[in-house]
Amino acid sequence: MEPIGSAASNSRVSGQGGPDKRPVLSRFKQQQLPAWQPILTPLPVILTFVVIGLIFLPVGVALLIASNNVTEVVYRYDKLCPSSPSPVACNQTLNIPRKMSKPIYVYYRLDNFYQNHRRYARSRNDDQLNGKAVTKYSGLSACDPVKSANGSRDPNDFFVPCGLIAASVFNDTFSFGGGAVSVSADGIAWQSDVKKKFKDVPSGSPGIRILNPTLFPKGQTDERFIVWMRIAGLPSFRKLWGKIDQDIAAGPLSVVISSTFPVSSFSGKKYLVLSTTSWAGGKNNFLGIAYIVVGCLAIAIAVTLFVLHKLKPRRLGDPNYLRWK
Repeated sequence: MEPIGSAASNSRVSGQGGPDKRPVLSRFKQQQLPAWQPILTPLPVILTFVVIGLIFLPVGVALLIASNNVTEVVYRYDKLCPSSPSPVACNQTLNIPRKMSKPIYVYYRLDNFYQNHRRYARSRNDDQLNGKAVTKYSGLSACDPVKSANGSRDPNDFFVPCGLIAASVFNDTFSFGGGAVSVSADGIAWQSDVKKKFKDVPSGSPGIRILNPTLFPKGQTDERFIVWMRIAGLPSFRKLWGKIDQDIAAGPLSVVISSTFPVSSFSGKKYLVLSTTSWAGGKNNFLGIAYIVVGCLAIAIAVTLFVLHKLKPRRLGDPNYLRWK
């Protein structure tokens, strides 16, 4: 054993080295710096709740006003325009309640479609989506059960892109105002996806293309396809289909729907959504209401604590409130 006052023992205690690698004996590393520990007396607590209420209430009101200024039209069309394998024009009329100022965003909404299913979410090949030609059958194992045309191991029978997500891509189309209202698909996908994650497969590479060139003229770099490939976390979701860069007046608006995406097999629903935006984003009354509710609760708690403090004050640190066993 070493004597307590030995050099080796002192070196370990002072942090000068040693096998135990203790931290240096400093006030910072030994947590001996001065600290401030607040004591929550009644008045600071009451003032804190008042400040929270005064902040949350106006923010909630502003969010609610911004949401109410957003014009949104939601139109269910799956029963009015039944799906068919071949495109069939379905003429419908939307009622625009008030003038919609540009930009106007066009969404499609699906209900009861579980993109978050584990097997569905994994059924893709990221190398293939990034523009790399896959020549080995083993490279498409993640795309099960949609990876080859006839189950063979021939590289020329690969689907491009493969997987359930790409095979079930949303393929309904919309045309507004008899073609007078143009819809653009540029800028609707995440720029990180467009620039880094999705590239078209080089021409002449093996595989069978399954993307319709009429619906997706840019192939795997088409932004409508990229939006679909970013899976939704909930069974009811909406995805951006396009953007209208012109104002739409209040009143009837004709729309021609080509309904080819089937939903009856899984008891789903299809909606067409037109929406403007505000500084707070799209229409979302819940966020403003939540802020208002929290602000009101904070004010109510502050008033309750103030009344209790005045009616039944308690001296801080009074030993009479201690209970000894």
